[in-house]
Amino acid sequence: MSNFQVLTIDGDPIFRLGLRVACEQYPDLQVVAEVSTATEALRVLEARSIGSGAAKKPADLVILAVEALNLRSGQTEALAFCRKLKSLYPNLPLLLLGGPLTAARLAELQATGANGYCPKGRDISLTIEAIRAVASGLTYWATDTAANSEIELNAAVLQTVENSAAIADKNADNSTIDTPVHKKMLAYFCRSGLREIDATLAVVQADLQDIRAAAPTDLPSILDGVVLNGRRRELLAARWIVSQLLFEGKGEKEEGRRKKEEGTGQRKEGRGEKEKIRGENLLNNSQLQLANSQVSAKYLTVAANWQNSLFDSVAAKLQFDLVNLTGLPLEIDILRSPKKRELMSSILRKLKDLLEELHFSQVQQTQLSQKMPAILRDLWEATIIDFFGRYYTLQTEENLVFDGPQASLKVGESQEGSAAYLLAGSGVEVVPMLLADADVVAAEILDKIPMTVDFFAHLLLEIPLTVDNISCVAGSPEAMQRAEALLENLALQVASAVVQPLLNNLANIEEIKQIFYDGKLISTREIERFRNDLSWRYSWDRYFVEPKAIFESRFGLFVLGDSGIKKISIYAPRNLELAQLSGWQLALTLVLETRDAIAPRVRAVISLLGAGVVYVLTQVIGRGIGLIGRGIIQGIGNSLQDSKFGKNG
Repeated sequence: MSNFQVLTIDGDPIFRLGLRVACEQYPDLQVVAEVSTATEALRVLEARSIGSGAAKKPADLVILAVEALNLRSGQTEALAFCRKLKSLYPNLPLLLLGGPLTAARLAELQATGANGYCPKGRDISLTIEAIRAVASGLTYWATDTAANSEIELNAAVLQTVENSAAIADKNADNSTIDTPVHKKMLAYFCRSGLREIDATLAVVQADLQDIRAAAPTDLPSILDGVVLNGRRRELLAARWIVSQLLFEGKGEKEEGRRKKEEGTGQRKEGRGEKEKIRGENLLNNSQLQLANSQVSAKYLTVAANWQNSLFDSVAAKLQFDLVNLTGLPLEIDILRSPKKRELMSSILRKLKDLLEELHFSQVQQTQLSQKMPAILRDLWEATIIDFFGRYYTLQTEENLVFDGPQASLKVGESQEGSAAYLLAGSGVEVVPMLLADADVVAAEILDKIPMTVDFFAHLLLEIPLTVDNISCVAGSPEAMQRAEALLENLALQVASAVVQPLLNNLANIEEIKQIFYDGKLISTREIERFRNDLSWRYSWDRYFVEPKAIFESRFGLFVLGDSGIKKISIYAPRNLELAQLSGWQLALTLVLETRDAIAPRVRAVISLLGAGVVYVLTQVIGRGIGLIGRGIIQGIGNSLQDSKFGKNG
C-alpha cells in the first residue's frame, strides 16, 4: 500500500488539527506539513523540492481548504492560488475542501487545473476516499446534490429571480416601476445576509465534522458539539426567514410590474392584436417560470434543511451516556456505553441509506403500509450486518448446540432425539444465526413500533404530521419535535431488536461478554436475571400496558434526553386496534371502563359518608363530649368553693 504524503492549507488551526488526527487513523496517509496561508505553502513546497530532488514531487497531495468559495474574494484567491500552484508544480495533485459549490464555480475550479473537490460537511470516510483518489493520480469531483444543495439553491433562487425580473422588464415595452427605496435596501441586505449566513454555516458544519471525527469522550468537547449543533439550527432558521423576506419583496415587485403592464396594454390601443397577445404570453411565461422556480427551490431547501437538522439533533444526543431512566429493562442496557453509541449511530446511518433507496424507488404513500414490515426488517438486518460485521465468527472451544430451525444457541450437552447438531471447537458465524430469529423479533418488537407509516411518509413525501389532532407541516417546530421523538423511539426499538437475538442465542459466550457487555452484567446470574426481567416486562406490556394504552388512545415512546433514555406518552387515535382486542386484553379495557363509570359515583358516596361521619364526630359526639367535660369542670369548681367556705366558717 502506498504511503501518501499530504500538505494541508487552512487558516483554521482547529480544522488542520482535526484533519491530521483523521488522517492518522489510516496508515497510508501522512500529513507532512500544515500551513495557514498559500504563501507559506509555496515556501514549504520549495524547501521540500530542494530536499527531494527534481525527479520526485515535494508531496503526494496538497489540500486547500476554502471556507466560502461562492464569495467573490474567496473565489478569486482560490483560483489564483490554484493557477500558480499548477504552473510551478504541474504534476502535484491538488484537492479542494470547502463549502457547497454551484456547477459554474465547479467548472471554474476545474479549469484552473485542480484535481478534485470535496465538501467539508461530508462524512470523514468520504473525505478520506477523495484524498486517496486524488493522491493516486485520479480526479474526484463530488456530485452528490445533498452536499451542494444548501448554498447552491440559494444562489440559484437569487439568479432565477434576477433573470426573471430582467425578462419581465424587457417585455414591458421599456415601462418602469418605481421601487421604493426601503424595498431596494431590504433586497440588498437580504442577499448580503444570505451570503454571510452561508459562510458562517460552512464554518460551523466543518467544526461539527471535526468533533464527530475525533469522537470525544471528555465533557467540554461533548458540550462544544451540542452548542455547535444548536448554532447550526439557528443559522438554518435564520436563512429560511431571510429567504422568505427576499421572496416576498420580489413577489410584490412582480405584482406591481404585472399591474402596470396591464394598464399600459389598455392605454396602447394602436397596437395590433397579434403583438398584444404575444407580449402577454411572454410576460405570463416569465411570471410562471419565476413562481415555479421559487416554489421548487424553497421546497427543496426546506426539505433538505429540516431532515438534516432532525438527524443531527438525534446524533448530538448520542454523545451523552445512554443511561436508562425509565425504570423498565431494555435490551441495550446490557451493552457497554461505547457499544450503545456505536449501535445507535449505525441505525441512523442505515436509516438514511434506506430513505435514499425508498426515495429512489418512488414509493407512494398508499404502498407504505403494505411495505412497512419489510422496510423495518431490512433496516434491522442492515444494522446487524453493520454492527457485528457480515463475517464475524466466534472462535470458541466450548460445545455449542443449535436447536433446530430457531437457531437457538446453548452451551451444554447434546440432547438425544432432538434436531440439534453439535459444533465443537469450530467457528460459528454470528450474523446468520441472529438473522434466523427475524420472525420472532418482528413479532415482539419491530411490528409494534408506533407510527412508523406516518413517520416514513413525513420523511419521504413531506406528509404533515398530526400532533394532538392538529396537522403540522414538515419543518414546523411542532412537526420537528414530534418527528424527533419518533426517530429516537424507532432507533431505540431497532437497537433492542438487534440485541434481543444476541441474548436469546449467545448470552453466556465469554467472547461476547468481553466485547459487548457492561461490566456489571457479565456474570451468569446477572445475565439470567436481566433476561427474566425482560421476559416479565414483555408479558406485563402485552397483557396490561398495551391494552390500557390502546383504550386511552396513547402511544409510549422511548426518547433521548440530556441525562439518558426517558419514556413519554403521546396521543394517537387507536380505534381500529381497540375494535380488534379480544380475550384478557378486551376484559381489561372493560374493567377500566367499568372503573371509570363507577369510580366517580363511589368517590361521591365515600365523600358524602365521610362528610357525615365528620359531622357526627364534630357536631354531635364532639359537642356532647364538650358539654360533659364542661359539667365536670364546673362540678369540680363548685366543690372546691364549698370546701373553702367550710374552712372559713
